[in-house]
Amino acid sequence: MSTAERREGRVARDHWEVALPDGRVVPWTGFHVGPAGLAPEEFAGICRRLLGMDPAAAEAAARAELVPVGADRDRPGIVIYSPPLAKRMYEGALERLAAGEPAEDWPTILEARSVCLAHPDDLLVGRTGPWRQAAVGHPTVEVPDLDHFHLSHALLKLADGPADRWSRTLGPVIDRLRADPACVVRVYALDAPLRVLLLWLARTAGLDRLLVEANSPEISERWGHKAVLHPTARAAGELPVPAPGRAPFDVLDEESALTPLYRAFGLAVPRLPGYTVEWDGALGDAAASGGIRTEPGGAPDEAGGRPAGRAGAPEANGASGNGRSGPAETAFADRLRLAARLLRERYGLRRGCLKPVRGGTGQRIHVGVPLDDPAVLAALAHQAARSGEDYLLEAHADYLRHAVTGHEFLLAPSLHVRGGTLADGMALQFLNGTVWEGNVFLDESTHAAFGITDGHYARVRRAMAAFVQVFQGRGLVNGGIDFAIARVGGRFGDTPLVAMQDLNLSACGADYLHAFLDESRGVLAAPGRAGGGVSAATKVIRPAPDMDLPRLRRLVDRRTPTTYARALTSVPGNWGLIAVACPDAVRAAEEVLALEARLAS
Repeated sequence: MSTAERREGRVARDHWEVALPDGRVVPWTGFHVGPAGLAPEEFAGICRRLLGMDPAAAEAAARAELVPVGADRDRPGIVIYSPPLAKRMYEGALERLAAGEPAEDWPTILEARSVCLAHPDDLLVGRTGPWRQAAVGHPTVEVPDLDHFHLSHALLKLADGPADRWSRTLGPVIDRLRADPACVVRVYALDAPLRVLLLWLARTAGLDRLLVEANSPEISERWGHKAVLHPTARAAGELPVPAPGRAPFDVLDEESALTPLYRAFGLAVPRLPGYTVEWDGALGDAAASGGIRTEPGGAPDEAGGRPAGRAGAPEANGASGNGRSGPAETAFADRLRLAARLLRERYGLRRGCLKPVRGGTGQRIHVGVPLDDPAVLAALAHQAARSGEDYLLEAHADYLRHAVTGHEFLLAPSLHVRGGTLADGMALQFLNGTVWEGNVFLDESTHAAFGITDGHYARVRRAMAAFVQVFQGRGLVNGGIDFAIARVGGRFGDTPLVAMQDLNLSACGADYLHAFLDESRGVLAAPGRAGGGVSAATKVIRPAPDMDLPRLRRLVDRRTPTTYARALTSVPGNWGLIAVACPDAVRAAEEVLALEARLAS
């Protein structure tokens, strides 16, 4: 567990404040939940009390007792969606608040939109108002803890309390597991807190094993991030200097043999030039040692003195509170300079893209990085090192583009795994800068209408099929991989490259596109179409503060013989998701954009 999870929380009374690593205190605003989290030692204590073992033993037990399955969605299950620690959504929220910007309320977003994936008889577990609105008509379990950022932490704290209290709340979950041992629990990602929780639920229900609709921990934690696509800067730097005039594709192939995917499975995937820049300190060291500490704003500590949440920025094995540079940050900056030099010298590139290896939703990405500017590289190294995690410096991609009415698409398609198999077609992403904001579904008959050639479509599908085949039987259940169809320049000239860019091996935003598409094919079925010939588009919106889900549905939901529109999620004032389906992919994209524009007017 990240040391950035060393947060102390108390029951919120009026409002929360968060102490940042630089000593500033900012209000925790715009969230339906608080920022409290379990410190590693607290998590370990809960694990021992609930399971009689430490977290390492619990991880081994989870491998034997929690079985990843691609569940049939027609079979009732239990839905528990919590932000996974690996996505560092809390840290991302802190960065936005520290910059004075509004942050997305990911715990509430994940809870509310998870209802879209549920069967009518699924038992839904959550705690926020938007989730309650979305879950109307479903059996629910409401968790009485709005203080913890992660629902998994709130559930562990509940389970660790008095039996009469947790049994009142979690009794329906345990009863369902006892009544149906083949019940499937659907989770966003099977991280350490959820593993402990599910082991405890299974044992309390008397089950020897529990079926979980999620990837195995090895898939999501070891292989579900960007670093598996690239060699480290250190390893690549040890290769011999390429001979003058050597083709850049040959150099790229030689470096690809150093990637984790190739070393483990002999799998060479199409990729852009790039290198992992490793952080040598502990995860989160530069952000916190005692930790980012939080508590309700204005509350005194037990001695009546300075609140714990106002603690000064701790010293760390990296960028410290007084601006001194530690050894881990110095090593990180050296490797970033090495990566930039390799991109310049081997590929003739001038610009790069710096992104966190495990970042989600396209945030914290720096594009157009000048690879020959020491001052810019030093500043980015300092900023990136403060998060205490590995980064990737990749060639800056100038994506091919295609315009429809209301939007210019970057050709950055994503392909997906559903139930352990490769899903149909591909999803072209709506992007706001680097941030994902929805998808449009494309297949063999519609990709050309968005500027994707037959050759590029076939190559992306082949690469994804090879990846899925490698992980067959290894616990791969769901997830998506983003691709680029782009030019990088340098020695590649104007040749477009097709490349994997980002592995998101957990539940993902495109799940809602595929689920809505399945629903729409039934709604719009017509003679000669037989459920096919239907495309769909989803679009993230920013609903007004008073735009709850019932009101959004009144404005969005409609059904005609050729069009089906629905509001999927609303977190008022923060985040929403709408969807449109019709027989034509271009029309689906244009109609969902037009609907978004009407809602904003």
